[in-house]
Amino acid sequence: MGTSATLKPIPLQPEDWIQAGFKRLSAEGIDAVRIEALARDLGASKGSFYWHFRDREDLLDKMLDRWQVEDTRWLETAAKDDTTATRWAKFVDRCEDASRLRLEVSMRAWARLDEHVAKRVAAVEKGKLAFIAGVLREVGFTEKAAESWSALMLLLWLGWLDRASRDKDFRAAGLSLGESLSDLVLAATSRAIHPSR
Repeated sequence: MGTSATLKPIPLQPEDWIQAGFKRLSAEGIDAVRIEALARDLGASKGSFYWHFRDREDLLDKMLDRWQVEDTRWLETAAKDDTTATRWAKFVDRCEDASRLRLEVSMRAWARLDEHVAKRVAAVEKGKLAFIAGVLREVGFTEKAAESWSALMLLLWLGWLDRASRDKDFRAAGLSLGESLSDLVLAATSRAIHPSR
């Protein structure tokens, strides 16, 4: 009777380290994204890390690239949906996605500490502004009004992110970002139709 072969563990890939980095970033902030801590989280040696990355900065650059590319790609894909209503609904769903809340807040906290990160975050937010403005133009806003109201909507989202990430009572109240954004669109539409009010 032969002995059963033992399966060798699958070697860690760069993606494993990147995802572990995002997990730590979301939970504890950028200072917690350290090679030793990630190796411990993954049950790996530091040597395994250096097969894929030059150093911590290399990992952080790859994380930043991944976050920016994924967000930009998502916006580009969503912009191709058939109807304005579908594009808006998908955008709102993504904005209030609870699984992304801590990461979005942590990215902005990181941006406060690093000018390079701040520029990349600003580029992503510029893409969001353009997406919102595009939706508003499609429902009848002028170019200038679409730009002004999209900036206000982005500020609403950023404020909601901050509050929802640190205030349990706010989260428990179930205040919907989607409803707030949609109410703002309605208010803006009403003002555009009746500018004297």
